[in-house]
Amino acid sequence: MSQYIPKTIEEPLVESWEKESSYKAKDSSSSKKLYVLPMFPYPSGAGLHVGHVRNYTGTDVLARFFRMNGYNVLHPIGWDAFGLPAENAAVKAKKNPMDMVPDNIKTFQRQMKRLGFSYDWSREFSTSDPEYYKWTQWLFIQFFKLGMLYKKEMPVYYCEFCKTGLAEEEVLPNGTHERCGKPIVRKTLPQWVFNITAYADRLLDDLEGLDWPHGILEMQKNWIGKSEGAEVRFKLVSGPASEQPQHKNSPCRATCQQHEIKVFTTRPDTLFGVTAVVLAPEHELVKKILKNHIKISINYYKDIQKYVEQAGKKLDLQRTDLNKEKTGVPTGLFAVNPVNGEKVPVWVADYVLGYYGYGAVMLVPAHDDRDFAFAKKYGLKIKYVISKNTTLLRPAERDYGGQVEQSKNGSKPYTGYGYMIPLKEVETFFEDSRFFKNPVSSQDFHAMVVKKLEGLHIGKRQAQYKLRDWIFSRQRYWGEPIPMVHCEKCGWSSIPEDQLPLELPYIKSYEPPKTGESPLSQVKSFVKTTCPNCGGEARRETDTMPNWAGSCWYFLAFSFWDKEKANSKSQIPRFAKATPGEPSPKKIPNPNNQNSNLFGIWNLEFGASIKKWLPVDWYVGGAEHAVLHLLYSRFWVKMLYDLKLVSFKEPFLRLRNQGMVLGPDHQKMSKSLGNVINPDDVVNEFGADTIRIYEMFMAPYNQEIAWSTHALQGGYRFLKRVWNLYEKGIENSDLRIKNPETKELNLKLNKTIKKVTKDIEELKFNTAIAAMMEFINEWEKQIQNSKFKIQNYNSKGKTKKPDNNGTIQQLNNSFSTYHAKRFLQILAPFAPFITEEIWKNTFKEKASIHLSRWPQVEEHALMDPEVVIPIQVNGKVRTVVKIKHADMTKESVLEAALKDEKIQKYVKGKSCKIHFVPGRIMNLIVT
Repeated sequence: MSQYIPKTIEEPLVESWEKESSYKAKDSSSSKKLYVLPMFPYPSGAGLHVGHVRNYTGTDVLARFFRMNGYNVLHPIGWDAFGLPAENAAVKAKKNPMDMVPDNIKTFQRQMKRLGFSYDWSREFSTSDPEYYKWTQWLFIQFFKLGMLYKKEMPVYYCEFCKTGLAEEEVLPNGTHERCGKPIVRKTLPQWVFNITAYADRLLDDLEGLDWPHGILEMQKNWIGKSEGAEVRFKLVSGPASEQPQHKNSPCRATCQQHEIKVFTTRPDTLFGVTAVVLAPEHELVKKILKNHIKISINYYKDIQKYVEQAGKKLDLQRTDLNKEKTGVPTGLFAVNPVNGEKVPVWVADYVLGYYGYGAVMLVPAHDDRDFAFAKKYGLKIKYVISKNTTLLRPAERDYGGQVEQSKNGSKPYTGYGYMIPLKEVETFFEDSRFFKNPVSSQDFHAMVVKKLEGLHIGKRQAQYKLRDWIFSRQRYWGEPIPMVHCEKCGWSSIPEDQLPLELPYIKSYEPPKTGESPLSQVKSFVKTTCPNCGGEARRETDTMPNWAGSCWYFLAFSFWDKEKANSKSQIPRFAKATPGEPSPKKIPNPNNQNSNLFGIWNLEFGASIKKWLPVDWYVGGAEHAVLHLLYSRFWVKMLYDLKLVSFKEPFLRLRNQGMVLGPDHQKMSKSLGNVINPDDVVNEFGADTIRIYEMFMAPYNQEIAWSTHALQGGYRFLKRVWNLYEKGIENSDLRIKNPETKELNLKLNKTIKKVTKDIEELKFNTAIAAMMEFINEWEKQIQNSKFKIQNYNSKGKTKKPDNNGTIQQLNNSFSTYHAKRFLQILAPFAPFITEEIWKNTFKEKASIHLSRWPQVEEHALMDPEVVIPIQVNGKVRTVVKIKHADMTKESVLEAALKDEKIQKYVKGKSCKIHFVPGRIMNLIVT
């Protein structure tokens, strides 16, 4: 019998599968399609880690399972190669990313093939391939023409370490960059910006019906952050200090230009409780104050100037921290509350953000925790207008203007809904002296006051979003060049399609300059160009796209990509290598260039494939991409839908997350902690099947696990047991069923097939493997029982001397070739190498086990067989009972035995000891 040595069987199979293109998806197949996709990997220099292995093994199990169930499966892989991680690594290594990234990809390719992932390698591409990012650039141009991109000076998050602006989504809650972990600051830079907010409602509404984890759906909803309410306009005025005695300084009595302050509120029912208006430091009125366009006293001016400067150094997350004490400064100006004409002071406070709503809020201290704390700190008026119940709404108390509620509840705000406190100013506003004849709920009042505001043209129904427009520029080298040029006469224009791709030049010095511009700005040969409209001098955009650009649509490209065709028939007009200060590089002529109508190429050549394969049926990856990648991809698909380039509105029908793999010390794997596990080391020692089995078995797929080499060895022992069972069985070609135990084993097999089938579909990989381990236990147990019978009984039922040489024949009598193959097939998605080896070399099958049909459950075999149990009394058989196999317990057998009259006459009224061999015999010893 041969030994189980994984390396000797796995490496040849890798070559065989690749040579035979065993897993290539068939565009022309009429079989049901299934698109199984792991999230796009970034090819780091360190290669795969065991966390990658868990994600990719899970999707590979699904792909193999559905392939065996008759589906035409698309299971591709590619590389998210552009972006800051690759560039930072290249800077550290003092190499150009163009030289480093291809080597990283080769390492990933080798590791993935060695792990047996069944990818369609014919569709492989990298986002840094010019032939791929030609289309990324083309899509950018289409979105620009759609009106979804604009260039603007923006106050942006900026990473001093990476020397680039960032989108809001790339900043972690602790105020650090999600890529490098360094602190973030604010800067104002010219940026390309996507108008993603125009799609906010669709991004929110279309979440309905998606088969995604609840937590991910909630994160998307919270990030979009839709709030229903009202827009209300307060007129800005100046006023004497005597009108607001709590202010120590008088505002400047100079002319105050008439301005309106728009506020958005989700609680218009609290409008009569407004006691101040608070502006964000970024608000336009604050800028006008600091530019002296609105005159205020010098004392207020200096305080505001200093305060705005300090606020500019804080991140939004710090400013809005609910646990942080709120700060602010008065302006000396006032705003008129449109519902009651009351003048309320205007303040500046950094807990109000200039990029949410209108950058201004109405202060209602009596009914908001944050406003209450602010008002208490600065001595602002607190006016209650809502009561929790109707007990304080007696007519005699109506003239107190809410002060009754304040005196009873002045130590804290009431933030819930309830009933409006009767106020004369409310009756005046509604011109109805009987408005409070009956209690008015605050919910009803909400609708009433908005309707009245709209009628008076001083407010309207409104929805606001937390979602901000997406900053799409990066001041770095390693990314897709933005295909735009600027002409002083014509403004911004996209480059002609026949000039795509605008290729990234190879340069020696690509580190970001101190100016804050992209390194490409230093390459004169790249920057200088001509305007596509007027032919005059123009300047290329030197910012590059963020690393999200290529991953926003890669799932579409896999449907039509042909690696061989893309490499051999490139339509790319390539730039020669350039360095700063050199003359403009010349384009190398390409006779295959036919880019005159890329829109037509997309529709005619790519459209059918996209329609066939998309949307993605199974999308699997880490929960850390809940907002960034998933939100951006959904947004791009919706724009493509509007451009009629795709026929669906959502890219991923079903989303699942895999749990993280921690180090043996239960901490996140990190080189600095020395707890990183290299899958190459594991594969070399235990084999690829072992690490696959281990990572699928240790815990539910969506839960994190800590690496354990000891537990890993359990997976190896399981596979070794499987190997030994099949290796023993092949030494005799006669595997016909002869023993009654086989019915029980067949029942167990069919139950296992049923469970494994259901568990894979539900991604319960750990319980599927547990069921197969239980079956192996039962199989080995039946072998031992068969061995006992053969060794201790001759053909006439007489005892004989044990024959230890009968092991092979005993195994063969316990299970058949047919059944053995069925178990091997359900193990195949998890352990592709060992199963393929046994399938071909043990059973001499010519076609791959992974292209065989998944075994169907034999329903008749699931009918629970009856087992005949001899019942002895003092060692002599007196009767037999029949028991369902599933009911086989000591208690059930004893109960059936005691009902038999033959047994009753021996044991009635007597005590006895019971010896029971499950499934074999019961002996009642009467004492």
